Amino acid sequence: MKQLHFNFKDIFRSARLAFSIQRIWLNGLGLLAGYLLYLVISYISLLVGGYNFSAIWSKFGLLPCAFAMTVPWYSILLYILGLLVFLAVILLTNTAVSRVVYMTLRDELFYTWSQALKFAWKKWISSLGAMLTFLFIIAFFVIGGLVMAFIGRIPFVGEIGTVLFTIPYIFAALLLFFICLSFGVALFFVPAILATSDEDALGGVFQSFSITFNQPWRILVYLFLLGVIYVLGVFLFAVVMKISYYIFMTLFSLGMGDKITQVQQQALHLLDKALPAVYTWAHTLPGSLGGWIYLNNPHPIVADMPFSIILSGYIFGIFLLFLAGVVLAYGEAIVNAGLTIIYVILYKLQEKESLLEREDEELKEEEEEEKKEEEKPPV
Repeated sequence: MKQLHFNFKDIFRSARLAFSIQRIWLNGLGLLAGYLLYLVISYISLLVGGYNFSAIWSKFGLLPCAFAMTVPWYSILLYILGLLVFLAVILLTNTAVSRVVYMTLRDELFYTWSQALKFAWKKWISSLGAMLTFLFIIAFFVIGGLVMAFIGRIPFVGEIGTVLFTIPYIFAALLLFFICLSFGVALFFVPAILATSDEDALGGVFQSFSITFNQPWRILVYLFLLGVIYVLGVFLFAVVMKISYYIFMTLFSLGMGDKITQVQQQALHLLDKALPAVYTWAHTLPGSLGGWIYLNNPHPIVADMPFSIILSGYIFGIFLLFLAGVVLAYGEAIVNAGLTIIYVILYKLQEKESLLEREDEELKEEEEEEKKEEEKPPV
């Protein structure tokens, strides 16, 4: 079992714990699956909204957004569905990664990514159920408030009744505000709660309320610290990847000459068309900062290139997108590792019990199965 300080010092382990093929692979798998579902649903929403494929591609490329277009209401609903599907997949993946990080903290180093996905799949109803529970509670308060507001329209009785119940209404609004804060906390912490304490949906809701009420300042400070580690970690990883790319291009330019440069030009032109939003975002960063993490210069296509160069350029462009996905996956792994550590700290400080020393049901079941296998008589 890892020796933790159970304070802010442990959060600095996040970047190191995240730097693992297993964790980056799991997060990358979830990002890819969620993104592909989002991409398909988003394009469908814009297509049914009256736009053709070429117009959508020229404006958005691989990052479509229905909110940036004038579309009918059903297109907006379909696009929101795509966002919700993406978030559901990310929630499932985050549970798996938090489970792997938790097992690593327990020194269960042979816990596999397939076991983590199996655990997350078993918990998907609980993770989504926790979110739906919060939404149901919030909706109950909002609808109740609107009903009482409409009752206030009744002449004489309405305004007098509203004034008399002002104090209860304000305290109800305060409670709704706290529930919304807890929901925001749950969006971050529910995967870590399920992965470390093996709670169900109601347990995830209760623990979210508990840490929000009892340790709000620790949550704010720890999340701020994790945010700094995330930004620095992703930026440094992106810089290292770009330096590695330059080394690769320099060495192969010496050997292949103009061929590799033409392939690169074709690939980068493809990325300009596929990621216009990222290109714009990179130029909004101060100074030349965008150039350190993204190839943010325009790349016009070179005419009269042979088919082999064009084909190679497309393949090269796909590989560059893959490398960008690795950087994003590492960033998400940092967040998951950090949130898992933070919840272990918060639980220890609140309950005076270490989750790393608690008996784990999954490990217990595996041990029992192993004992049964050992006790079987030889055939």
